[in-house]
Amino acid sequence: MELFIDIFVLVILVFMARKRIQLGHVFVITSFLFGVLHNISLLTLGKSLATTFLSPSTLTILGALFFINMMEHIMSNSGSKTRLVSSLKSLSGNPCFAMAALPAFIGLLPSPGGAKFSAPMVEEAAKDVTATGEQKAVINYYYRHVWEYFLPLYPANLLAVEILNIPTGKFIMIMFPFTLITLLIGTILFRNIHANPNTSDINKIETGTLNNINNTYCKKILYIFEGILPVITVVLLVLILKLHIVLALLIVVSLMIIYYKVDLITLVNMVKKSLSPKLYYVIFGAIYFRDILQASGSIDLLLNYFESIDLNPLLITILFPFSISLLTGLTIPGITIALPIIITLAAPTQIMSYACLAFVSNFIGAMLSPMHLCLILSIDHFSANFTKTFRLLYIPEAILLIFAILYSQYIL
Repeated sequence: MELFIDIFVLVILVFMARKRIQLGHVFVITSFLFGVLHNISLLTLGKSLATTFLSPSTLTILGALFFINMMEHIMSNSGSKTRLVSSLKSLSGNPCFAMAALPAFIGLLPSPGGAKFSAPMVEEAAKDVTATGEQKAVINYYYRHVWEYFLPLYPANLLAVEILNIPTGKFIMIMFPFTLITLLIGTILFRNIHANPNTSDINKIETGTLNNINNTYCKKILYIFEGILPVITVVLLVLILKLHIVLALLIVVSLMIIYYKVDLITLVNMVKKSLSPKLYYVIFGAIYFRDILQASGSIDLLLNYFESIDLNPLLITILFPFSISLLTGLTIPGITIALPIIITLAAPTQIMSYACLAFVSNFIGAMLSPMHLCLILSIDHFSANFTKTFRLLYIPEAILLIFAILYSQYIL
């Protein structure tokens, strides 16, 4: 019964999104529907609204989004974003490469809403290609997560290492092939995006774009370094000094304001633009749905359902973490809840095989989840159609799952 309720709610959610109902409304409505179907009172659902809004998790995400927006506005106003994108296109000779490389680089920083930061860069790079809003949204979203399989900067990976009680190096070696296959799949599936014929002379275009600056090789390297330095600095502040992500972003934004000599009037306008009520409402709605999901006990009910129908352990390994991340749009719940259970289903010699498959299934569920923050941000930025964007994700994630099954069962 629980599975059917969850599927029903997801269908309603996707249907409303397809009808272009404001996504914030969609998440709040489906949250109330989900709660009612799980016998949560309207009073409790109402109280949960305030609890979710004031939770440290929500405030962290919204705060991080504000400062990410500020970084983007400062980079745009100073011209560093244009210099970064143009130099990267020039050195690679391919604007399509730049479209993929920019979100991939931003993906090295596992911050909430990172796709929001890379989206304007993808948009800048996409000026020289023929691509739909849906294609740009998917490229921004897809390449944003190529490192998430093995990079120890991601909290879910650190949790997996702890649960499995293995060295971090071993985890990286086991999971790194998934990054390679993801890049290969993306290269094949997105090969139909081409540069426009009249923009093939990248260096000529860049000369005009960069106000006739002499684009020597060294200068282009410096422009790239200038563009990525804010992100590198945030990473170092978080990893080395152990600063909170919002504090790290605040420090970097403050330094950028000083370095680029942003005047008071411009700064006030940037702050106004960075405070996006519509976007914050969407993010809040997604977090609220996650909180109602957890309060409903749906995850425990799902596991009980899978066990009651006597599913094969291999199928449970795929479906259980997939279901959790599909419903939450997050990888951490699937790791913390599903992984300890999955490894108890495996024989001692199969633990790493089952754990690997569970990890990737969990990741695929998050990538296909309508709750995924990066997907929401990407679709919103490029004004893409929700359903059409979603369709572009099915094939690469299905191929990845097939590879995960073969890899975990026959190679590990």
